[in-house]
Amino acid sequence: MYSKEEIIKEIINIRKEIGHDDVEPEIKELHYENDELTIIAPDRPEKSIIIGKGGWVVGKLREKLGVKSIHVISYTDIILKEYQLNLSVKHIEKLITQNKIPEEYTEAFTNLHNLLKRKQKTPYNNNIINKYVEENINRECYENAKIIVALSGGVDSSFSTILAKSLGFNVKAVTIDPGTIILPKQFKYNINNLSNNINVEHEYIQTDMTPIIEEALNGKIHPCGRCSKNIHEKIESQLEKEKCKIMIFGDLLSTGSQSVVIKDEKIRINLPALLRMEKTEIKNIITRFGVKKVKGYGCPLIVQVHKKYPQYKSFSIQRVLRETRAGILEPGEALELIRTI
Repeated sequence: MYSKEEIIKEIINIRKEIGHDDVEPEIKELHYENDELTIIAPDRPEKSIIIGKGGWVVGKLREKLGVKSIHVISYTDIILKEYQLNLSVKHIEKLITQNKIPEEYTEAFTNLHNLLKRKQKTPYNNNIINKYVEENINRECYENAKIIVALSGGVDSSFSTILAKSLGFNVKAVTIDPGTIILPKQFKYNINNLSNNINVEHEYIQTDMTPIIEEALNGKIHPCGRCSKNIHEKIESQLEKEKCKIMIFGDLLSTGSQSVVIKDEKIRINLPALLRMEKTEIKNIITRFGVKKVKGYGCPLIVQVHKKYPQYKSFSIQRVLRETRAGILEPGEALELIRTI
């Protein structure tokens, strides 16, 4: 195990070797577990010094230290994450104590509450959820705790499906299929692969989004908001058909009290937001289950809208920036997405 001083010395030497500015970084804490090193820097500028341009410094550091991986986190980001996790824990506790959760879901919700508290204690540890999934993905579900997960084939909804099963929910994954202009074959590959790999029931529901598609291709609207609303309504209808009470979505931004919303006796859980997940955490989990990241931003429809009506690019970029400001996306990841837009 290396000391702070030894690692700081290595970082300084690496920065000199590759021609970076001669600065001395600060390190607040070090955590070493399972051949993975977590470096906590006081703030984002210090984090940038340790990572280096293009990740060169931290890459060279990993080679020199001989560890499997290095995670660099700023303490200011941890404070925000810890606060948001605290909001989630309190929100779940309130729902349970006020008997807002139907009895048949109590055990699965208790598992969720316990997992939240574990993550809250060590918010810098990005392996907690990964380990939990590894240990529980094959568990027997609570038969009466049936839920619908909106599975689009993207990374966030795929993660939600995996974690919901690991928590013990009786998962049925549902995909709203408006055709290949919104749901291309790459997404269907992920959907079919994941459903088979984790053995969950899955159903495609065909739907007509022609009015939305036509308005978007005619430059009248940015389609994402209307499309999301349509999908929510279809999933809600399916909830009634299946006689379920809980639907799960892959929303990352609706944290705190908006991570679990009850309306008309239907419960919507935005699972990644509830657990204050980051894209890197999510990707590390889903790749183990045959889910491939689809390159670029959004579906073929939004790609066509960006090409025909460049003024709508700013709406998409704003979505990327919102996730970046929330600490969900790293700046480098955000930049790559913005370039594809």
